[in-house]
Amino acid sequence: MKQLKKIDKKNKYIHIGIIILGIIFICLAAFHEDIWFDESYSVAIAKHSFSEIWNITGNDVHPPLYYWMLHIVWMIFGNQIIVFRLFSVLAIAILGILGYTHIRKDFGEKVGMLFSFLVYFLPVMCTYSQEIRMYSWSCLIITILAIYGYRLYKNIKEKKEIKVQNRNLIIFGIFSIASCYIHYYALDTAGIINFMILVYLIKNRKGNTKLLRNFIILAVIQILLYIPWLLYLKGQVDHVESGFWIELEYSTWIEVLSFQFRRQLDTEFVFDTHTIIALIASILMFIYVGYRIYISKKEKEILFPGILSIVTYILVILSVYIISLQIPILYARYLIVITGLYIFGLAFFMAKEKRKWLTALVCTVILILGIMSNVTDMRINYDNSNMKQIDYLRENVKPDDILIYSNIGNGGVIAAFFPDNKQYFYNGEFWDVEEAYKAYGPGMEIIYNYEDVLNDYHGRIWLIDSENCELYHSFPKEGMQTIMEPTQFRTKYQNYIYTLVLLEKD
Repeated sequence: MKQLKKIDKKNKYIHIGIIILGIIFICLAAFHEDIWFDESYSVAIAKHSFSEIWNITGNDVHPPLYYWMLHIVWMIFGNQIIVFRLFSVLAIAILGILGYTHIRKDFGEKVGMLFSFLVYFLPVMCTYSQEIRMYSWSCLIITILAIYGYRLYKNIKEKKEIKVQNRNLIIFGIFSIASCYIHYYALDTAGIINFMILVYLIKNRKGNTKLLRNFIILAVIQILLYIPWLLYLKGQVDHVESGFWIELEYSTWIEVLSFQFRRQLDTEFVFDTHTIIALIASILMFIYVGYRIYISKKEKEILFPGILSIVTYILVILSVYIISLQIPILYARYLIVITGLYIFGLAFFMAKEKRKWLTALVCTVILILGIMSNVTDMRINYDNSNMKQIDYLRENVKPDDILIYSNIGNGGVIAAFFPDNKQYFYNGEFWDVEEAYKAYGPGMEIIYNYEDVLNDYHGRIWLIDSENCELYHSFPKEGMQTIMEPTQFRTKYQNYIYTLVLLEKD
């Protein structure tokens, strides 16, 4: 007995050690101010009020909960990009801790330990845990939802007292509605999990009538709480349906399959060494899980939790694919939202492995890939090139200068860093983005011709251009002098290119 307690205590220390080292690991590449367009949107919208965020993001393509959370961070710490980034890291840090506080309690020490390990060292987590976007918090919320959904299932099966069932039901309900308001993949996942539990409750309603009644009440409450967003959701669907940047191609499935072992998705699909390694690793893991299911079935072990997790993960992808046949929304990056389900499935079946050397081998390969991913992130994130364009502008921009750009990618980054300077996005393609891009307001306005700005303006004008200098060449420069010739900056972070030009109009 003493020996067992000693082993149990040792395993707990090892688990805590994995968590501490893992949190340090995912923080290593996070202390930088570099942002790209998607992150600039988060940074820009964070300064708006709760009601403004509701209206602005309602005209974009995401729900408002994450932006509300980021606004609270903004109110406490101000416009601190590193703090915003660490806020994203915090969600993954908590996710790994769930391996100790929840997964270990429900499924055993080995599953919990492997869960925490995969959360921190799976290659995709190293990069996307740091994005100033809703992905990491969506992943955490969905994982908690799944944990308490499974606990409800166990409560029903084990006929727990109604007090315990209701406590888990309340927590489940809170994270269910939070899922609906943080990302649409999370909404889809919450719908699937709610439906599964409802079917199970109806099937086992004998002796569970009170819980079934309470669950239906909870479902009605969730629907009522979501009704205020439905009009915005319809508008977003119409916007996406009329034309969206996501395309359903053969490469989509390669990225979906290999995503969990990738450092980051490239802007354009490239079937390079990075993709091949990620694809092979992912396929091998699915083969291994299939093998473990087969072996464990022969050994008559309990497989349901692991299979349920993987099936739910696959069902979300399939449901999104079906929707994408009409509206293109299947995008590998969004799978980070349900990665907690994927990780639990891997951890559950890896824990069934009795050959320690094989478990050690799989963990070692994942650790090596994770380290390679993180080293690449650090090399990119801390490259000296990333902030030179910002430093250049900080040294030279005056309070009364105006900034004009036609590429919202690099323009949005500049808008996030210089919110106090008047800025104009020249929308030459006539995109329907006026309401959504109020996130960058009031400093940024959208224009459709230069005359609206130039007719009555006298002073200095910064052109924020791209590599080909299309804006500079097409811009009406009559009556202006060039104060600073086109100066180009190339960043390692997201490979952005900025060409900065300073003009002055008499």
